[in-house]
Amino acid sequence: MTYLEAVNQVLLRLREDTVTDVTGLDDPVAEMVVSLVNDAKQLVEDAHTWNALRSDWAIATTAGDNLYSLTNAGNYGKIEYIVKDDGTELTEETLYSLRKRQAATPADNKPKYYAVNGTDASGDIQLQLFPQPDAVYNYTVYGFKRQAELSAAADVLLVPSKPVVYYALAMAARERGEVGGQTAAELFALANVYLSDAIAWDASLNDLDNIWMTV
Repeated sequence: MTYLEAVNQVLLRLREDTVTDVTGLDDPVAEMVVSLVNDAKQLVEDAHTWNALRSDWAIATTAGDNLYSLTNAGNYGKIEYIVKDDGTELTEETLYSLRKRQAATPADNKPKYYAVNGTDASGDIQLQLFPQPDAVYNYTVYGFKRQAELSAAADVLLVPSKPVVYYALAMAARERGEVGGQTAAELFALANVYLSDAIAWDASLNDLDNIWMTV
């Protein structure tokens, strides 16, 4: 579903006229809905690690540098694992543990561990590696990141559209008081059902990733 289609789906349910674009609007209701769709999108994105939001980042280390950023990840990215080009995997540790190890000033070597160390000047997740690299090593970071905020009419929504539309509708109803006899609370409850169903369907695509074992 495109951004414009999502906006118009909400407007239809509000019994408002649809629009032909998401910019240059002179209708305050449409302008509100344009913003609410992005708010709802973010809410849905944060509810689950959606397959549609899977992403990976390539990192090539530099000798003597142990900090690396995940470009365009923002501060809401999620890391699953980090693999070197030879198939070996880095082990996650707490930043506290890495700092203790680094305090002993060990010799630079091939990294074995990583931890998230805040964000860089662009607001992207920053990783700290240990030991500090002594040469160029190539890693791929696998994880998830939010889709950029929708801005153009043709931007395609990556997460399931139904919960996004109904959360945006519920937010609009909260502003109005009700929509078609349904209160905001009722619409939020319906949006929660759509979200729960969408998460179940998405999780079913990765059954093996959702098996919990006692360790």
